[in-house]
Amino acid sequence: MKIPSFRSALKQGTVLVAVGVGLALGGMTMSHATAQSASVQPYRNGWGFDQAGMDTSVSPGQDFFTYANGRYIRQLYIPDDMSSYGPFHVLFELSQARQKALLVELLPYAEVGDERSKLATYYSSFLDQKAVDAKGGKPLEHELDQIRNSEDRPSLARLFGLASSSMLYSPFALDIEQDQRDPEHYMLMLDQGMSIGISGGLGLPDISYYTSPNLAAQKNAYRAYVAKMLSLLKWPDPENNASAIVALETSLAKVEVPRDQTRDPVKLFNPMTVQQLVALAPDIDWVTYLRTMGVPEAGLMKRVIDVREPKSIADMARIIAGTDKVTVKAWLAFHLADNAAPYLSHEFSDASFNFNGRILTGVTRQPVRWKRAVRVTNTAMGWALGRLYVQRYFPPDAKERITALVNELKTAFRWRLEHNDWMDASTRQAALVKLDHFAMQVGYPKKWWDYSALIIKKGDVYGNASRSTAFNWRHRLEQLDRPVDRDEWDMTPQTVNAYNDPVKNEIVFPAAILQPPFFDPKGDMAVNYGGIGGVIGHEMSHGFDDQGRHYDEHGRLHDWWSHEASLAFEARAKKLGAQYDAEEVLPGLHVNGNMTMGENIADLGGLNLALQAYHDSLHGKADGTVHGWTGDQRVFLGWAQVWREKDRLDALKRQVLSNEHAPARSRVNMPAHNIDLWYQVFGVKAGNRLYLAPEQRVKIW
Repeated sequence: MKIPSFRSALKQGTVLVAVGVGLALGGMTMSHATAQSASVQPYRNGWGFDQAGMDTSVSPGQDFFTYANGRYIRQLYIPDDMSSYGPFHVLFELSQARQKALLVELLPYAEVGDERSKLATYYSSFLDQKAVDAKGGKPLEHELDQIRNSEDRPSLARLFGLASSSMLYSPFALDIEQDQRDPEHYMLMLDQGMSIGISGGLGLPDISYYTSPNLAAQKNAYRAYVAKMLSLLKWPDPENNASAIVALETSLAKVEVPRDQTRDPVKLFNPMTVQQLVALAPDIDWVTYLRTMGVPEAGLMKRVIDVREPKSIADMARIIAGTDKVTVKAWLAFHLADNAAPYLSHEFSDASFNFNGRILTGVTRQPVRWKRAVRVTNTAMGWALGRLYVQRYFPPDAKERITALVNELKTAFRWRLEHNDWMDASTRQAALVKLDHFAMQVGYPKKWWDYSALIIKKGDVYGNASRSTAFNWRHRLEQLDRPVDRDEWDMTPQTVNAYNDPVKNEIVFPAAILQPPFFDPKGDMAVNYGGIGGVIGHEMSHGFDDQGRHYDEHGRLHDWWSHEASLAFEARAKKLGAQYDAEEVLPGLHVNGNMTMGENIADLGGLNLALQAYHDSLHGKADGTVHGWTGDQRVFLGWAQVWREKDRLDALKRQVLSNEHAPARSRVNMPAHNIDLWYQVFGVKAGNRLYLAPEQRVKIW
């Protein structure tokens, strides 16, 4: 899932970050028809677990992922329009189908003039492929003229600044964040862009795609895609310009901070005045850039901005300034077309899909028009659609049940902190205070966005998208110089995901993830603890991972740990990272233990917390056997089946190279084989592939 908000760069614990993640059903073979129309119900055997999807011919100690999921994975069909399929994706498709139903019901209101009409008009206009095709690339002419007429530093900076409120492009990303020294107030933040995969950055998924010989085919395909887009724009000399653009981006990639080096929030917090930024990177007209973005004029030079990667941004500015104007203009034109492709004629959207979908992720068919229409309507007016979603699909009792479960996990975490054997007393006490201050948001926010100022016009697909982009940026910009709004969320309720915000010290669980098979109120509670309980624990653990631990109970970035506790934590984290580094996903391609560190710590913590909460729920009673499995086994199996996903090879390669989450198999096997109880309940012995000697097992939370 691509997180549109730059502020979300600080968020930890999105359960899985990918485009269109979701959750798959158990106990059935996923045919193409089934995959396209799956609905989420309790498992057929009535206890919330797919026993038929297991492969018990494989020893749990050899490969717990296959033991729990092997038969299901072998039978699983990845739909042609997806790069992966598994438990998250069914919920994603269910959410899509529900949103479509809501939007279709709104179509009669298209002429009314209220928020419902804006949703209906946006959605129905996008559906009219024939009308969109008739316009070709004409909607881009105004922006293309601006690019053609750009001749100096101020005009280039202005184009970069317009990227926040249009389809234009900037290699930098600016957003509004909470001041990490003073979380009650907002501040500006500037990022190199690529490191966190948000708006801004370069065209390929990661620096490695520009520099690794093993990815030369993808880089060559990218050059061909750039040339194709320039040809569609009728831009001069598309082939030579494409080569120059890829060379420019390769130079920029070489000076950017790699993803696995962007995990230290202390190093990445570099507040400076705009005046200092101008001195740091004089090759960009930052004053024009910021003014164009709408940053207030008053006191501009003294305004503080968090420049996350100062040296990289200065080097990027120097490279861009030293590039010839012909290349820079072609570069901006290409990225304009790339950004705008979903809203243009099929020549543009097909070209974008053929590269971004087929080549980078192995997807063989572009999603049908209505699915894309739901997606872009979400991008434009997600909170308006979300309000309708929860009214229809998230009853109050669901919120109450999940809130109660969250509190159980919080109690379990308190016990584990109190009995932690490697923290000193002062650090432990501070950690308990932080836990006590955790804010927990469930289902949907307390208030909704007001879209009354957003103009949506019938048939104006590109214009609607551009105006909604500008509207969403203005909403963000209006937060500047105001107290932090703690009711503001960064994921809509219809999103199948969850996150931890360290600066707000809160965890958020949108409505769409709070249903079977993550949580089945009619199913076995041990499985529920392994499913949604593990996810809740995952998000809580993010507050104490290698990044989240640097923030105190108020979300302030400072060192509240003793030196001894820090050393103890770092030693354990390093040991865990080495385990993941050893995981070979594809021949010669290993998990990056440093890049995935936060998610790995959260997975291990989440599973431990799920087990703890399950034990607490027994209130001293015996761990009974149900359907032939003990409760402890069912918690582990519930966790394992949440992550049972199948990936196309190109998508898997992209995830390993550019995503902070380890692949699904690692998310099952690696936490389990660090937990002593797993060995006991599944009879894992020395000699099994996953066996770790007790002293090699990592215990953090």
